[in-house]
Amino acid sequence: MSRKVRYEELLPDEMAEIMREKPIAYLPFGTLEWHGLHLALGNDAVKAYELCLRVAGKAGGVVVPATYWAIGGMPHPWTTRFDDSLIERLFCAIFEQMAHVGFKVVIAITGHYGIEQFYTLKKAACEFMHKSSLIIAPMPEYEVAYEKGYRGDHAAKWETSILWALRPELVDMSRLSENVDEPLEGVGGEDPRVHASKQLGEEVVNHIVKRLSEVALRLLNGTSHLDRSRLIRSLNTQVRILEKIKNREDRWEALRTGEYERFVDYLWRGKYVEATNEGEAILLKISK
Repeated sequence: MSRKVRYEELLPDEMAEIMREKPIAYLPFGTLEWHGLHLALGNDAVKAYELCLRVAGKAGGVVVPATYWAIGGMPHPWTTRFDDSLIERLFCAIFEQMAHVGFKVVIAITGHYGIEQFYTLKKAACEFMHKSSLIIAPMPEYEVAYEKGYRGDHAAKWETSILWALRPELVDMSRLSENVDEPLEGVGGEDPRVHASKQLGEEVVNHIVKRLSEVALRLLNGTSHLDRSRLIRSLNTQVRILEKIKNREDRWEALRTGEYERFVDYLWRGKYVEATNEGEAILLKISK
């Protein structure tokens, strides 16, 4: 990655040039939270930030410093947690500043994906787009990687592999017991001792970077006023779905149905009419 893309490192003339050519801002969100004995506490934000750097290097734009304050977290030591309403106001305030600076498109990636976190991020994005001209794509990074089998986990196969590929010095597998029959504290998903690898991480990182680059450039160069309205409607449909399921015991199962994954795939491929139709069908189904 040869070009400078970190907001805080850009000189005024460098920033002005980017804003003329690719006025895209990448917002990485995460938290400070226990991620097993083998991953850094800042995994979520570090992951999101490093992905954003790679996308900006490929598609152009500017990466804003990571935000580590988020909703919810593991019931383990050294985990920070903030109130939903506070974080929603923070999301809106950041979007407001991105519009003030002059960005046209915002790619908002949360590497921390308790449902309350990405529900609030998407809700804030919808509400802000209704009162501004900014185009926002808010998502956990795995929403563009269903094809790879990645649907999110916690310090397990996928998060371990991804951080291993992005920042290997922040992963120490030797901290984990070699006895695979011994459960891991604060790990949710497939056992990283068995299933995680740097190679798998590199594969899924490359896929995410490719897909996010496509999303960023399509939103910047191929979004008409009608498309933008359709994007907001589709995203608002997703917010309504998440509102209905976020407190249910089977919420994760509801997010891993074929219908919901097809809806999300339509959304980030820019097939907004199809996404809305699929989403409305999901709403009817879960409202029964």
